Amino acid sequence: MSRIDPYASIEKRTFQAALIHLLETEYRIVGSHRILRVLAEDVEALVQEFYPPTERVHSGELVWTCTGDEGQKAQPGKPTEAYKTVTVVLPLIGLEELQERTERCGRGQGKARQHERQKRQVQRMVTSAAAQGGLLTLAEVAVILGVGYEAVHGYVEEIEAETGKALLLKGYKMDQGSRPTHKGEIIRLSEQGMSPPDVAHETGHNLKSVERYLKDYERVRMLLKQKLSIEAISAIIGRGKSVVQEYVAQAQVYHPELFGGEAKES
Repeated sequence: MSRIDPYASIEKRTFQAALIHLLETEYRIVGSHRILRVLAEDVEALVQEFYPPTERVHSGELVWTCTGDEGQKAQPGKPTEAYKTVTVVLPLIGLEELQERTERCGRGQGKARQHERQKRQVQRMVTSAAAQGGLLTLAEVAVILGVGYEAVHGYVEEIEAETGKALLLKGYKMDQGSRPTHKGEIIRLSEQGMSPPDVAHETGHNLKSVERYLKDYERVRMLLKQKLSIEAISAIIGRGKSVVQEYVAQAQVYHPELFGGEAKES
């Protein structure tokens, strides 16, 4: 007769076990324990994501849940909650902000200092979120900083003018609004001879997305050689007319010979 270990039951009183018990008793979900265990593991993973241990977050950082970057274009009519989410840790207050307070330099320039500080925070948080696979919106940044939407929009325009690169906001990565498409930047770098992995690194895009854009661009160019219309190209490659028009516009810049013009020197 085997001896029962009096301590064995202690390690079985887990969150996962409690959740499975809840599903079976309160929600009357009857099924395979393997399926219930997988479901419980997924819920446990969500808890870990949305409520990370505080020891992982440093002073001055902010835990924020935003849209996850899946390398896909936004779908018309698809609600925000239907997209994948990711919880990121944003560097809200950095050493520069603390030093600015302690040194108290530049008196009489309060508004100018505040402007530069918030612009710096916008750039730092958006870049950090993107590095963690998250996409912030202008509205989210405005809420975090406690400023107006238009103020954040102005900061973004200044940052992009100074750096020559687009900030990786949700609206940019998912082709929303009236901002320039990121396809143009990807194609420009490719036409300069940069490899897809390097283009992905330079633009902060997923490599698969970069390769897909470049493949579609190449297909459009090949079909333009055959003097096909935008409607025909759209049907052949399975992309919308507006998307095809974007590629055609890029082809006009880098390959005017396709339209009867002179080829552009590289």
